[in-house]
Amino acid sequence: MKRLGLLLMIGLLAVSCGKKGDPEPPLPKGPNAVSNLSVEQEGDDAVLTFAFPDRLLTGAPLTDLESIEVFRVVNAPPSLTTPRRTGEPSAAAGGGVATTMHLPGQAARRAATNVRVAEEAFYDLSRKVAVLSLAAIADLTHGASVVYRDPLTALLTEERKPSPIAYAVVSVRRGGERSPLSNIVTITPDVALGAPTLQPALPEEGRICLEWTPPETDMLGHPIEPSQIGGYVVYRRTLPQEEFETPLNPTPVAADSFVDASAPYDLPLVYTVRAVLAKNPKIEGLPAEELPVVYHDIYPPPAPTQLDALSEASRVRLVWSPVTAPDLAGYLVFRAAGEGPPAPMNSTPVTDPFFTDETVVPGTKYRYSVRAVDRSGNQSPPSPEAVAEAF
Repeated sequence: MKRLGLLLMIGLLAVSCGKKGDPEPPLPKGPNAVSNLSVEQEGDDAVLTFAFPDRLLTGAPLTDLESIEVFRVVNAPPSLTTPRRTGEPSAAAGGGVATTMHLPGQAARRAATNVRVAEEAFYDLSRKVAVLSLAAIADLTHGASVVYRDPLTALLTEERKPSPIAYAVVSVRRGGERSPLSNIVTITPDVALGAPTLQPALPEEGRICLEWTPPETDMLGHPIEPSQIGGYVVYRRTLPQEEFETPLNPTPVAADSFVDASAPYDLPLVYTVRAVLAKNPKIEGLPAEELPVVYHDIYPPPAPTQLDALSEASRVRLVWSPVTAPDLAGYLVFRAAGEGPPAPMNSTPVTDPFFTDETVVPGTKYRYSVRAVDRSGNQSPPSPEAVAEAF
């Protein structure tokens, strides 16, 4: 018995020493999946926003990001973004609730399977629309977020009624390891409005007045109702600048007109205007045909309203009311002896509202006047005359 027990113990030790456990799965090498992808429409673009990928699946820092791939599904089915919940009865089960035993880890495996199936379905339907290089990612990064704009113009013009569009992104390391698919987001684009028609500009002193007629169709040529128009945004650029930047008005104006009180003089300007959708002011319509304007400064400053001439020994001191004008260059002083014509006394404008005439002849009566002049050389009408006789 003792010998038999010893042999059994040796056998058990041999079996236990030679047994190998289940192989450990390799550590994941890919980047962590983007989980906060969002999308909204601005104009004719779908704007995707997501946090800059900076972690691996292991939680370690991602230091060798090479690119981000952007995928798009046109006419996305609802099932693409509404996966069946864990434990939800399938159609094949006839609506009944299964009574299967839940083994340890079964929920996690089921969730992983659902994710894999959803990814495969998305890849089957999607098209890769962009591969963002590291340099492009840097240009598109604002703070901690990457913002990518996907143009929708071609899609909107192909379909009479826009269909849902789904997006997802994937991060790729330098060695080729890929992240899982990001969360899938969808958007059903709205059709932007057509172009307004700008009327000829009306330049006035210190401002340019713009007017336009509203669009009557959307960008696809379908008639629209006035209630669909939520206002207008006005853009201005100065040649040779090629692109319009931010609009002159931070919020859309409801009227069919706009006054540009910040237009610079003597520069070639170009204007356009876009209508925005009432239900989403971020969606701007087609731009109006560009309107060029050359805004010359032909507007003189106002004249001084009062001039005093004070006679002193061998000179006349002049003092006048100052003029308020944003482009005021100074003042020109004119003098007439007796009944003669006035002549300028200074070729360069004086900037102070006073002047001393030290070229008088005692006993002679002089008539004085002052004109304001702006930086473009426009002279105001003369001030009221002031008469003085030197002694």
